[in-house]
Amino acid sequence: MRVAFLNPTFGRDFTKSARWFARSRGRVQRHPDYFCTAAAVVEHAGHEIFFLDAQAKNMPAEVVLPQLKRFAPDMVVYQATTPSIDADIEAARLNKDAVGGMHVMIGPHVTAEPEDTLRRADGALDAVTIAEYDYTLRDIANGVRIEDCQGLARMEGSRFVMNPERPYIENLDDLPFPAWQHVDIHDYRDFGKLFPFLTLISGRGCRAKCTFCQLPQVMNGHSYRTRSVENVCDEIEYDMKLFPNLKEIMFEDDTLTMRSCQDRVVALCEELIRRDLGISWSANARVDVNDLEVLKLMKRSGCRWLCVGFEFGDQQVLNNVKKGATIKQMHRFAANAHKSGIRVHGCFMFGGPGETPDTARKTLELSQKLPIDTAQFTAVVAYPGTAYYKWAQENNYLKQTNWRDWVDAEFEQQSTQELPGLDAPTINAFIDEGLRGFYLRPAQMWRMFRNMQNWADVRSKLFGVKSFMQYFWSKEPAAFVGAVGNN
Repeated sequence: MRVAFLNPTFGRDFTKSARWFARSRGRVQRHPDYFCTAAAVVEHAGHEIFFLDAQAKNMPAEVVLPQLKRFAPDMVVYQATTPSIDADIEAARLNKDAVGGMHVMIGPHVTAEPEDTLRRADGALDAVTIAEYDYTLRDIANGVRIEDCQGLARMEGSRFVMNPERPYIENLDDLPFPAWQHVDIHDYRDFGKLFPFLTLISGRGCRAKCTFCQLPQVMNGHSYRTRSVENVCDEIEYDMKLFPNLKEIMFEDDTLTMRSCQDRVVALCEELIRRDLGISWSANARVDVNDLEVLKLMKRSGCRWLCVGFEFGDQQVLNNVKKGATIKQMHRFAANAHKSGIRVHGCFMFGGPGETPDTARKTLELSQKLPIDTAQFTAVVAYPGTAYYKWAQENNYLKQTNWRDWVDAEFEQQSTQELPGLDAPTINAFIDEGLRGFYLRPAQMWRMFRNMQNWADVRSKLFGVKSFMQYFWSKEPAAFVGAVGNN
């Protein structure tokens, strides 16, 4: 079978592969790692594939369609998100009318809202996948009828039908490495990472129970299924051969460093040191990896940067979202990471259950007290399928009336809820205040300048500065000038 994997364009610089589906304030574009892995599974099963991340290239539909026609697919697979779902469906409708064949949509939104998606599609889609979709797509390509395929939802006339669930993949070493040969890694930028970089999934699922986090709740489950450290390092070596100018690997596991998994982290670091690959790495991390000796070992193995969810500066709000972390742990982790020489990117949010202007200010204060290098500030987004979404819905806090409203007119993230005493404009104002207050401090500017060690680092930081200025300038030129003068 000829199978096309398509990530349709929604808005300029919008990203569909990150945890927040939006045009990021840092203009980040993340690799479609899960999507590329599924493409590799289908390709390794003997099928011819066409892979196009049109969103990463900001490629309009009129440019995509001729390429799709030339490939003449038997099946087209679409990556979709909550804000872009209607646009993604229209892309499927356009393509189905033009090339025929079977059309299937994947992702957390269609997993959480399969019936709504199919009814909106009204025939433009033949099915949507539920949760992990690698083997589901392979089975369809191999000729399994959609009526018999596990992990699919579909329509029979006007009746919505959910096929039997597909079990999670237990042995992740059986999966081929992502089909990176079909993408241009230079399409993906992030001011915190060395350019060019690649993402790597060394395990799926997360044992944490954060109420707002969509991937574990909707796609991958709450057990942490890991690949062997040998298999992970083999992928890094493969990536380095595929892209000789590769500068960094980003581990995109939900939390590679969770305390209960630190024996594996130690084993991974030791294997990286033994192989002496000569490449830096970064990862998502929790604050419970606060053992100084473990952090020093991570540093010796090439760890340069950690993306850490501090989230809130108020302990009760942290408890309300079931973060499983304390403010005390945050300070200890940040101090030890600083001692070990690992840079830290802090993630902070506004809008948790029980959030007030006073607790939001605690988050602002925490972000400036921690010895961290970079930071991002977001509203908590109520994505379908999460406990947070259910809580917001049950309490009538959601203010959106359609999925497109999950982002603003510029495709940037906005608050999806109105909390008692904390409306959406106030939450959005706290986000901007957080960015200005963190980055425009002279001490922080000096820290970022001092940390630049090579040309790849300089390029990343220049991209970040440009993105920062563009974000504020696009909102209101005077706001940026005023921000500089007031900090």
